Amino acid sequence: MDLDGSVVAPRHFLPMPFGYHEEKELEIENLTNEGRGIGRIQHWAVMVPFVIPGERVRVRIFRNHKNYSEADLVEVLTPSPQRIKPVCSLFGRCGGCQYQHIAYEAQLRWKQQHIRDSFERMGKIHTNIQPLIPSEKIYGYRTKLTPHFERRRGKCPIGFLVEGSKRVLIDVPQCPIASEAINRELPRVRQQILQSSVCYGTALLRDCAEGILTDFRAIGTAQVQQQTFRFPAGSFFQNNPCGLDAMLDFLKKWLQQHPELRFLVDTYSGTGVFGIALSAFVQQWKGIEIDESSVALAQTNVQQNHVTNGTVVAGEARAIFQQILFDPKQTCVLLDPPRKGTDVHFLQQLQAFAPKAIVYISCAPDTQARDLAVLLPQAPYRIAQVQPFDLFPQTKHIECIAILERTA
Repeated sequence: MDLDGSVVAPRHFLPMPFGYHEEKELEIENLTNEGRGIGRIQHWAVMVPFVIPGERVRVRIFRNHKNYSEADLVEVLTPSPQRIKPVCSLFGRCGGCQYQHIAYEAQLRWKQQHIRDSFERMGKIHTNIQPLIPSEKIYGYRTKLTPHFERRRGKCPIGFLVEGSKRVLIDVPQCPIASEAINRELPRVRQQILQSSVCYGTALLRDCAEGILTDFRAIGTAQVQQQTFRFPAGSFFQNNPCGLDAMLDFLKKWLQQHPELRFLVDTYSGTGVFGIALSAFVQQWKGIEIDESSVALAQTNVQQNHVTNGTVVAGEARAIFQQILFDPKQTCVLLDPPRKGTDVHFLQQLQAFAPKAIVYISCAPDTQARDLAVLLPQAPYRIAQVQPFDLFPQTKHIECIAILERTA
C-alpha cells in the first residue's frame, strides 16, 4: 500500500486491460476443469473462483495475462439456484476444495461436462460420457490427509495452500472431507508439530485398519470388499473406499458381460488391487509394476487373499509386455497411470501387443484424452464406454474409466 493509502501493484503486474485491484461486474458463462468460472468483459475473458455459471458477480482483478485476466470474487450479485452454504468455514480461502458452494447434483453435472470438454479439446474425441456415479459420502470420505507446515515470523500454520497461492499456507484445524478418525487425531498431530523444532515439512494421517498411521514408511492394511490389502501409508492408495468399491463393481460387471476376455494384464499395478480384485472374473491374470517394493507387497497381497491364478511381477519400462504370454485376442489390458498419464513408449508397446480390450483408469481426463487420441487412430479400436466416478466430492478432481474394444 502506498503512502496515500492506494494499493500498489506487484512488480511484474501487466497494467492492461485492467488496473490492479480494479473492480468489475460480469456474468459467469462457464466453469473450467480447474473449477474456475469464466466471464467476459467486452469479449475479454476473466477467470474467478467460487462462482457458478449464470451468476452475476463483482470481482477484483489481480493479474492480467496476454489473453485473459484473473480476479477474486468480491460479491455475488445474482446467485444461482444451485448455490448452497459451504460446510467448511475456511472454504474460499483454503485451496483444497473448489465446489462446496455448489449443490451436489450440480457438481456431478459440471464434472461430466468437464470430462466432455477435456475429451473434445485434448483428444478431439466426441463420444458419450455417462453421468458420474456419485460417492456414497460427500463429506468425511478421505482416508489420507497430508497437511503442510512452515514456521515463519513466529507463526506455524498447519494446513494447505491458500486459494490461488503457490507458497502461502492456511491453518486448517479440521477438514470436513477427511474421515472422522483423521479429524479426531489431527489435533494431536498438530500439537506434535508445534512442539517440535522442525521448520517445515508435510505430515501424514492415513486412516486404515491399524488406526491412524503418521509414519510415511509404515505399512497399512485396508479392507476392499472381501479382500485385504497391505500398502505403504505414504504412497498412493485410493482415498475414497466407497468410490473404489463402485469402480470394482463396475469392472466386475463389465468382465462378466465379456466372457471372451479370459486374460487380464494389470499394468501400473502398484500393490495389486485391481488385478487381485478382478482375478475371479478371468482365467489368468498378471500384474506389471516397475517399483520393486510395490511388487513385494503385491505378491504378499496375492498370497494373503489366496489368489492362485496370477501374481504381480517386476517389469521394465521399455519391455512391459515381454513376460506376457497371453493370447492378445482374449486379453484385456488395464492401466491406471499417475495424473501425468502414460508415455509414448508404453503406448507403442500397447499398440504392438494389440489386446482385445483396454481399460484406462485416470484421475486426469485431460491426459487420459491425450493418450486415447494416440491409441484410437493407430489401431481398430472404438470407445465402448466412458464412465466417470465422483471419488472426490467438493473438489475439482474426477476419476474416469474409459473402455476401448478392438473391432478387428
